[in-house]
Amino acid sequence: MQACARVRRRGLIQSIASVVALSSFARIAGASSSDVVLLPTVVTSPSAEARDLVRPEPNDDSAVARWARQLDATLHEAAQDLGLALDVGGGVDASGRSLGEDALVERARGTWVISPRLEVVGRRLRVRLVGVAPDSKVLLVRTAELEPRDASIRVMVMLRDLVSAGRGSATTSPTPDATEPSLAPAYATPARSQGRAVLAVNTAAFGGYVGFSLQRASGSSDERLTYPLIALGAGIGLGGSMIVADEWDVGLGDAWYLSAGAWWPTLSGSLLAEGYGVEPASDRYMYGLLGASVGMSLATASLSLRGMGEGGAMLTHSGGAFGLLLGGLTEFAVEGSLEGTPTKGAGFGAGTGVLAMGALATQFRVPSSRVLLIDLGAVLGGLTGAAASSPLVFGEARSAGKDRVFLASTGAGILAGGVVAYFVTAPSVEQSRAVEPSARWLPWAGVVGTPVATGLAPGYGAGVQGLW
Repeated sequence: MQACARVRRRGLIQSIASVVALSSFARIAGASSSDVVLLPTVVTSPSAEARDLVRPEPNDDSAVARWARQLDATLHEAAQDLGLALDVGGGVDASGRSLGEDALVERARGTWVISPRLEVVGRRLRVRLVGVAPDSKVLLVRTAELEPRDASIRVMVMLRDLVSAGRGSATTSPTPDATEPSLAPAYATPARSQGRAVLAVNTAAFGGYVGFSLQRASGSSDERLTYPLIALGAGIGLGGSMIVADEWDVGLGDAWYLSAGAWWPTLSGSLLAEGYGVEPASDRYMYGLLGASVGMSLATASLSLRGMGEGGAMLTHSGGAFGLLLGGLTEFAVEGSLEGTPTKGAGFGAGTGVLAMGALATQFRVPSSRVLLIDLGAVLGGLTGAAASSPLVFGEARSAGKDRVFLASTGAGILAGGVVAYFVTAPSVEQSRAVEPSARWLPWAGVVGTPVATGLAPGYGAGVQGLW
């Protein structure tokens, strides 16, 4: 009973696998229909003189005969799923010359002819499919040595390969022109609005800040209004970012560039308002919103004319950060003291730095890795300058002059480190030409327009052209 159960389970698994394989073959091979003469399976029996082709008798109950009948049934189903109309040649004499190679080629007039052969090799089965495509003079052979448990699925694969080879040889595909450039296939296309998440996070946070600033600028400090306004602003910012990302293709660099135009001018306006002592203190939030409106307007105008890469966005953020730092160092140096908070210098530095680097980012394409290395060089240079002059500020006899030397050494180290990193990371001449072969300004002159009306002279002009 257990053996019978195992046999039934194995038969069920093979049936399911056969259905899956047949459905996939129908999709792969296509649905072009043609007639096929599927000859009965013959058994190859080795003898001393020759290898005879024997067709099993209907009442033969041997293992080879059972495998031959199963092979016939499998091939019939596979042929139909491959789009072939069956014309079973059951009356063909298997012992005569009708199964010879010349006979198969002669019979393939407007129809497929397929002759399966079976041979038992120990505990394995050797299946040999001999076929001829319609009106073809070429004999196609597909052979394989199979395990009995895998015979059904493997035979379907063999028939699929044989028919695919015959159809490919029957159809002549045009030879591609050697002069036409071969285009690499696009295996993947960039996703639309890759900066959607970055834009959503920044606009939601900025919207919350706007709600908080409006509540503080009104002079109210009621917590019952603070959190609802923050939530309302964040929701409006998030919804606006979703609309923008769906309407336009917002890249990752575009989103970060827009965030730089929002946050650094906001910080600059707030620091300047605090440095100049704007009263009442609640009005200082409006200066931050004013700076944000100017910065976002300029960033949006730049993005509408030209997209921004990730390197340009990082360069803009670096301009705001290092401008903030250098502006604070400059105010300390002017005052000659390290006491207090340099709000004026930091505010001017942040605004000037983000504006200058944001404008520069629209004119040059720079990799983000190079910007990061330049920033690293500037930081290391500043730390080196500060370490070299640290005895002046940590000694006992401290003075305004020593503080200025320390600040000047730190600022000079930042600038020197950035310059050195810029030249160290610069690409070679060969790499520059390979990346931007037209990155030179060249003069041109000639005809710039031809009038439609006869009798008028063409227009001439001159100028320069090229890419940054």
